[in-house]
Amino acid sequence: MLKYLSKILLFAASACACSTAFSGEPTITTNPLLSNLRPWCIGRFMFNRPAASEISNQRYEYDGDSLQTQYNVSLESFQARVGAREHELRSKKRIDPGNRNNETNHAWLEKILSPTHYSRVFIYQDAETEGVDLPFDTESYVYAGGTLFRITGRIGSTAIDKAASIYDDEIRRFKARDNWTVPAESGFCFDGGIVTGSSTTTEEASQSFALMPGRPALLVIQMRDSVEQDQNEPLTKTLPALRAQLSRQPGHYRILREGKRAIAGMNAEEVLFEIQDGGITSYRFYLLAPGDPSTLAKPHTAVQLLLGASSPDLTPEQATAPVDEAGALQVWDTLLNSLHLRPGAV
Repeated sequence: MLKYLSKILLFAASACACSTAFSGEPTITTNPLLSNLRPWCIGRFMFNRPAASEISNQRYEYDGDSLQTQYNVSLESFQARVGAREHELRSKKRIDPGNRNNETNHAWLEKILSPTHYSRVFIYQDAETEGVDLPFDTESYVYAGGTLFRITGRIGSTAIDKAASIYDDEIRRFKARDNWTVPAESGFCFDGGIVTGSSTTTEEASQSFALMPGRPALLVIQMRDSVEQDQNEPLTKTLPALRAQLSRQPGHYRILREGKRAIAGMNAEEVLFEIQDGGITSYRFYLLAPGDPSTLAKPHTAVQLLLGASSPDLTPEQATAPVDEAGALQVWDTLLNSLHLRPGAV
C-alpha cells in the first residue's frame, strides 16, 4: 500500500496544467469540483462522478485477463485485424528453450475459437520443451457495433481440452455499452462494456479521474477481490511510514482527519493530510477498505483524492488546490458517500 501511495505522491507532484486557472475564491456552496454529478459505473459499483471530469488512466482485469477497448472500429477493420493475427500465429514457429532456443516445427497457434460470429479466440504458445507443461497465451477479440474488445491472458495446459466451453461462456457475456449508462443487469463494468452475470472469478478495476482538467485535482479508485491477507494490512499500519515520507518533502503537513469510517457498506480507514509548501496548499486524502473475501459485494477498495501539486510548470495559483479545506473535505465526503454496489450487480 505504501509503495502505491508513494507513486501517487510522485505523480501528483509532477502533474502539469494546461488550461486557465479557476478564478475566484471557492466556497463550499459553489464547489467547482462537484458540479453536474452523474451516475457512473466502475466494476460492480457506481458513484456520482462530475460530468466535466476526464479519465486520465484506467485498467481492468477479469479472471486474470486484461481488458482493453477500442472505439470507432469498422467491421472490415475487425475482420482484417483478426485475419492478420491468425496468419501471424500460424506462420511463426515455437522455440525450444531446452535446445538452445532452436526453432521447432510447431506453429505458435494451438487453437482458434469463434464463440460468436463476431469474435475470435487465439490460444498460442511461443515456446515448448519436452517434459515441461508451459501455459498458453490467450488473445480474444469481441466486436460489437463499432467497439472492439481485446482480452489477453493465459490458460494452463491442463485446461486446453476445456477451452471451447470456457470461452464460449465468457465471450458471450461481453456486451458494449455507453459509459454514462449504468446497467440494470448483473455484471462487471469496464470501459465501453460489461461482462454480464454473476461471477466466481477475480475482478479488478482501476480508474483515475482528472476532476478539473488543467488543474492538479485527481481522484483514484481501485477495486479488486479481497483476500485474507488484506485483513491484516490496515491503512494505519502504513501511516507511520507515510508520515515519514511526507516529512522528507518540502513544506510541512498536518492531519485534518484520521480514523475509521464506512464506505459502500464496508468498514474502512481514512487519513486526510493538508500540505503547505510556500504559497501552495495541497491535500492528500487516502482511504482503504480491506473488503470481505467471501463476496464480490465487498472488494478490497482503495481511494485517493489529490488536490494541488508543486510543479515548475505551474504558477503558485495554478499549483495550489482549487478548493479550500472545507471544499476539499466536501469533495471527499460527497464522492465517497455516493459510492455503492449497483442494485442487482452481484
